[in-house]
Amino acid sequence: MITNPLWVVRTRMITQPPVHPRLYRTSFHAIASISRNEGLAGFYKGLGPSFMGVFHVVIQFPLYERLKLCFQREKERSRVTEVFLASTISKLTASTVTYPHEVLRTRLQNQRGERPPKYWGVRHAIGLIWREEGIRGFYRGLPTNLIRVVPASAVTFLTYELVLDYLNYCCI
Repeated sequence: MITNPLWVVRTRMITQPPVHPRLYRTSFHAIASISRNEGLAGFYKGLGPSFMGVFHVVIQFPLYERLKLCFQREKERSRVTEVFLASTISKLTASTVTYPHEVLRTRLQNQRGERPPKYWGVRHAIGLIWREEGIRGFYRGLPTNLIRVVPASAVTFLTYELVLDYLNYCCI
């Protein structure tokens, strides 16, 4: 809830059309404009779908731990390979399953006070996207997102596991 206003500003900044004059010149200008034109509620657009993002972690972490155990049983794999495979598969799965919440959040956050708004809320957005674009509408941008988040997750988990192994080896 605390960071949602920053997500709204970020979304608006990166999705504004490249015309002059721009809607928002800087992040501070965006904050002032949203505050002036939409009030406090403007900063909390897309909050519902942001809460849905919690399910990403609910899927990724248990799957990661389970896959790690499965891969450890196969002795021919190295620790690096085990962690890399487990982190890659878990992130890929969690991101694919939960990606529609990101589309919903972005669509709701990107409304700039139009009257009437295109999307009245989460349910309305789901129905409208489904009618206008079908299932593909909920997965727009997924390949680009996966290219960005899967390698980052693999590096993060690999670093974590190797540092943890090192600390356990040195300190015990």
